[in-house]
Amino acid sequence: MAEVVSELDKLREAAKLIEEMSQGRLQVCPSVVGQVYIRPENEAYLGLDMRINSIPGQLRYRVTFSSQMRRMGADMTSEGLRTLLSEVGQTYALLTALESRSYTPTTEDLTAFREELLAEQEAKSFPTLSQTI
Repeated sequence: MAEVVSELDKLREAAKLIEEMSQGRLQVCPSVVGQVYIRPENEAYLGLDMRINSIPGQLRYRVTFSSQMRRMGADMTSEGLRTLLSEVGQTYALLTALESRSYTPTTEDLTAFREELLAEQEAKSFPTLSQTI
């Protein structure tokens, strides 16, 4: 019998997958407007979008992912081209993995996910006393 995974757990797993498969180049972050977004490093050639759209007639949302070029028209050395090709391969594998699942969280799932990300971000920004000693 297949184990049922909650939508919140799927979002957590997706965030972990994004950060691991991009080798930290992409990070899932809480936004200031109550949403979640994927922040690329400044040097990244590719970005990843996380779209959250309502499903008509349901109290759920559909989450989808897509990639886009971030640095158009930039001259590249062979090293820059190698970096771009590496990012393309990583992003292709990442998108394939993300697209293998459907994500249909509720408002509560999305709120809980954002709050967890916010708590993680605050913990990194403001270390506790035991972490500074």
